[in-house]
Formats: sequence, structure tokens, C-alpha cells
Amino acid sequence: MAKQQDPDFDVQLEFEKLKSQVADLLQTLKENGEQKTADLQEKIASSVEDYKDAALKKAQQVQAVGSDGLAQVETYVKANPVASIAIAFGVGFVLSRLLGGRN
Repeated sequence: MAKQQDPDFDVQLEFEKLKSQVADLLQTLKENGEQKTADLQEKIASSVEDYKDAALKKAQQVQAVGSDGLAQVETYVKANPVASIAIAFGVGFVLSRLLGGRN
């Protein structure tokens, strides 16, 4: 015995409804994905800007410390010229021995 089909049930109509629902679902997923992507891009941009600012501050601090150190060395060299020449010679000699190699 074969099953009789419900006369009110239209396969084509149901298939069209299903296609429409799937299309709506895909559109909703696309919109949600685009919104999440935009939110993530904004969050990343904000974080990058924060890291950039922090790096700039650290670079300025390092530059200030380096300038202070250079000023101290300059003051020491002016106050002790002979000792400074002897230290420079000694450092140069040691480096030449370490890096010169043996032939």
C-alpha cells in the first residue's frame, strides 16, 4: 500500500519557504560576522594605539637616560682627561685582542 500524500502539503512551496529561511539565516550570520569583525578591528586599533603610546614614552625615557649618561661621561672626561685616555686605550686594546683572532 502506498502512502497517500496530504493534498494541502505542497513540496514546492515548502522548499521555497525553506530556501527563504536559509537565505535569511545566512544574511543574519553575515551581518553578525561583519559587526563582530568591526568590533574586533576597533578593539585592535585601540590596543595598537595604546602600545604605540607606551613604546613612545619608553623611547623618550631611554633617550633621556642616555643623554644624562652621556653628559656624565663628558663631565668625567673633562675632569680627568689623562685617566679617560688610559681607560679608552685599555678598552680598545682588550677589544682588539678579543675580536682580532690569531693568524
